[in-house]
Order: sequence, then structure tokens, then C-alpha cells
Amino acid sequence: MTGGASGIGKAIALSLAKEGGKVAVWDVNERLALETMTEIEAHSGEAIFSRVDVSCGTDVKTATDTVLERWGWIDILVNNAGICNVTPIEKITESEWDGMLAVNLKGTFLCSQTVMSTMQQQKGGRIINMGSISGKTGGIPTGAHYAASKAAVICFTKSLARTMAPYNVTVNAIAPGVIETEMTHAITSGNWDSYLSTIPLKRLGTVADLAKVALFLASDDAAYLTGEIIDVNGGQLMD
Repeated sequence: MTGGASGIGKAIALSLAKEGGKVAVWDVNERLALETMTEIEAHSGEAIFSRVDVSCGTDVKTATDTVLERWGWIDILVNNAGICNVTPIEKITESEWDGMLAVNLKGTFLCSQTVMSTMQQQKGGRIINMGSISGKTGGIPTGAHYAASKAAVICFTKSLARTMAPYNVTVNAIAPGVIETEMTHAITSGNWDSYLSTIPLKRLGTVADLAKVALFLASDDAAYLTGEIIDVNGGQLMD
């Protein structure tokens, strides 16, 4: 579970644990990640923490080895770690562009690549990537570099799904719309009116809305679903 310390990632981690999953929480924020672990353990779940910068192959490999040494298998990978900002295109620096794609896209690639062989040997598994409505629209309300990174994640999801299908490993992505989290609060300063007017269901999404979809994709009920991008946006985008 990458980016499992807070927000969407924390909600998914807790939901998986409540269903009996053993959860490896990967994040750069150790304090919040340990709080997530404490909550998991309070519900009689089992969790481990690794400080992981998903854009660093060495970090990812070390954390993967830790999981395999502890439990011997990896059934589910949730690629949730991500960063976002709203810098106008003309003001995006080269380093900011590179940093955005390093976490959002390269991180998804590295984590997926690292668990591939284990899932292939197991003849089964689930990979769930976090896309975004921005990856389909060019940005609501995000910067172009964020939108580009999420569009690439969506395409990578389909490529990986084809590669892993012969091994009974499904690969799908969730594409959230405007979800009420600390990150979106920082982007919008809590001014949701302009977004609510574009959402047919007339409410913001919650982390629980996304966690329920992730649980479905991780379950046997989704065994015949792969290469799909599941929109969770209250009808803001219908395609």
C-alpha cells in the first residue's frame, strides 16, 4: 500500500486490514504511517511500515524484500502514492515537472515492476493503480504535469494488464474526481462551490467511496475485470 499514511491510502489500508488483509504501509511520512499502523493493529490487523520514496528503485526493492521475508507473498499492490499541485504550465520548472512524474508515474512503474515476478510465480494477484479524472480531462483543478502523469498511469495500467493477464493477475485503476482530503483542501483552500456545480450528485467524494471500490477490485468478485479505469467522480465525467 503506497502512500498509506493518510487520505485515500490510509482509508484503503484500513479497509483491507478490516477484511483480514496483512498490510505493508509504504510512505515517506513515518509519523503518519505509524499512526495508520496503530489503527490497523487496534482492529486486530497486522501491518508493517517501510519508509519508501516510490521514485527510488532501491527503496522499493528493499521494502518489497521486507514484505516477502515477513509474509512470503504479495497478493495485492495498491499504487496510491502521489503528489499534486496547480502550477500554470508557463511557470512549471523542469525540476517540478520531473518530480511530479517521478512520484506519480515512475513510482507506479517501479512498484509494479518489483512485484511482478512474485505475482507471476504465485499465478495470481491484484494491482490497483490510482489515476485521476485529470488524466482524462487535462486537469480538474490540477496542473498540466499532474494531469499528464495520471494520463500516463491510465495507459500504463492497460499495458500492464495485458502483460499480467496470462498469470491470472488483474490490473485496474481508479480515477477519482474531487475527493475531500487534506491534499484537495490545500489546492482549493476549501472553496468547493465551483466544483459542486459540475458534479451531478452534488457532493464531494469521500475516501470511503474510493476504499469501497478498491476493496471490490481486490476481491474475487472482480476476478474477470482487468485493464479497466473505474471513474469515481459523482458523474462529473461520464465516458
